[in-house]
Amino acid sequence: MLIKPTLCQVSLAVAASICLVSNPVAALDLSKNEDAFKSMIRVVGDLDGKPVFKDWSVTILAVVPGERAKPIMRTQGYNAGRMIAKPDGSYEWVTREVSYYQDLKTGSIIESWNNPFNGKKVCVVHVANDPVSNKFPMPPKDGPNNFAPFNQMGEITSLRWDIPLAYPNALQPAEHPEESTGPTYLASEHFLFFTNTADLTSDTQRSTPVHYSWFRTGPWLPWMKMGNAPGYLIYSGQGRKYASFDELPVQIKEYTKKNYPTYVTAPESFYQPNETSWSYYAKLKKAGKLPQRCD
Repeated sequence: MLIKPTLCQVSLAVAASICLVSNPVAALDLSKNEDAFKSMIRVVGDLDGKPVFKDWSVTILAVVPGERAKPIMRTQGYNAGRMIAKPDGSYEWVTREVSYYQDLKTGSIIESWNNPFNGKKVCVVHVANDPVSNKFPMPPKDGPNNFAPFNQMGEITSLRWDIPLAYPNALQPAEHPEESTGPTYLASEHFLFFTNTADLTSDTQRSTPVHYSWFRTGPWLPWMKMGNAPGYLIYSGQGRKYASFDELPVQIKEYTKKNYPTYVTAPESFYQPNETSWSYYAKLKKAGKLPQRCD
């Protein structure tokens, strides 16, 4: 039986459609520091404090003076992080991360490596840093917003961070001649995040989907036993953001659950000092826990 709508029903439908058109979804204005800050926090983490996971797949290249950069291995891993809101509007970002070195051709996780630069077979020490944390203070209402320099390009918006690093080396050359490249740790990290502009500026989302590229320059890794030999490493890779550990690549999940089970989720609260591959190596060496056999 065909039921005809009444005039009242038609009027209500028309009124509803007019209401929808006249009340668009609120959007953040990236030219305002407060809105840009909120958007940046959602790119990095989740406003509700839920854990987020950002993975990476990277090729590592070695640069020796006078020679072309040479790919030597890969690394694949992820960061598990949690954003913690503070009463003053700032945020604490607490994370832990793992990254596993892989054979250049097969992508298999390796436990030893034949170093082509010094002829040594060395045991690999994977990345297991806990914590890797940061604080994001509220930006000034007016003036530069260094944390959130967004670049809108139509449907896509990018966010770039260039982070130069210089601090005392946890492995000083006098005590660690094979593992130390010098008294000062020198490196740089370069991130370029990409997200849909509509997702970024929506005022309803709590965590913004994102893909990113990652570029890094750094010294020889301590387990390579290169000492102060001239040269450095370039890391070139990309990754994306996930809402759960289960979404990560299978090989990475299985290796983590077997070897680093606490890294399957993000920390619950903020703490420091931060761990690095160099401080982690120094702790293992001091405790006599460096791998001795690596077939």
